[in-house]
Formats: sequence, C-alpha cells, structure tokens
Amino acid sequence: MKISGPGESPLLLLNVIKLLDKLGIPYAIVDAFAASFYGLVRASLDADAVISVKGNEEKLNQLLSSLKKEALKIESRQGDTEDPIRCVINIEDKFKNRVDLLIGISGMKEDVFDRVIKASFLNTTVKIIGIEDFIAMKIFAGSPKDIQDVI
Repeated sequence: MKISGPGESPLLLLNVIKLLDKLGIPYAIVDAFAASFYGLVRASLDADAVISVKGNEEKLNQLLSSLKKEALKIESRQGDTEDPIRCVINIEDKFKNRVDLLIGISGMKEDVFDRVIKASFLNTTVKIIGIEDFIAMKIFAGSPKDIQDVI
C-alpha cells in the first residue's frame, strides 16, 4: 500500500522492513505495534523496530543510503551512559509518519532475532519480538510507560 497522508506510520514501517529484508538486516517490531499484537492496544504516532547491525557498518551504511534514496528524512542519536538504547535512527516521510529503528538495547542479546514471531500485516509477513523478550526489553528500559506495558 502506498502512503497517502499522516497517521500511516505502520505503512512506513512496512517500507522500511522491505529494505531491511533486502539487505539481510535482522529486525523485530517492538513497542506499541508489538504491544497491540499481544493484546495491549496503545496509541502511538510512530512505529518501532529493533535491528541488528552489530559489527556490520557496511550494512548500516547501505540501509542509510537506501533510506535517503527513498526521500526520507533520517536522523540518528546516540544514547548516553544512562540510556538503555545505544542508538536510534529516526525515519520520517513527507507526511510526518515516523519509524524509529533501535540499535543496541541494554540487556538484549542477538538471539532475540531467532525468537521473533512471524505475523501477517497487510499481506506482508513481519517479525514481532517474542513475548518474553518484549517483557524483558520493557523491564530493562524501565520507564513508567514501559513498566505499565509489562503489567
């Protein structure tokens, strides 16, 4: 489906997932989208996924280049020592739809990508973080919103 206006961050996520799959970058959908999958409907203006580019700067650079070719606005920020997320890549389209790609979450091991749950969303197979990993990720993050999600 083609993005036609604001409020369509899940569609932008599907476009980003196509690039991740093409480049062979492991991902798992997290946050509000994953919470909804597990039965906790929560409003969010963006869509989030954790990705693995550990030790592979070339794939990360290819991803950033591919995103720029799609005329998407890209910003990245590094987490400080107190932040449970090492790096976030914010992706935004011309309608202000947004996807956040999270890299290096505190306490999360690479084998999380072996335990993703495959689901169908708008005729596309997507990978959602496993429930146990989702709970652990939320506990490590530790914000009040994250703890409420766990409860």
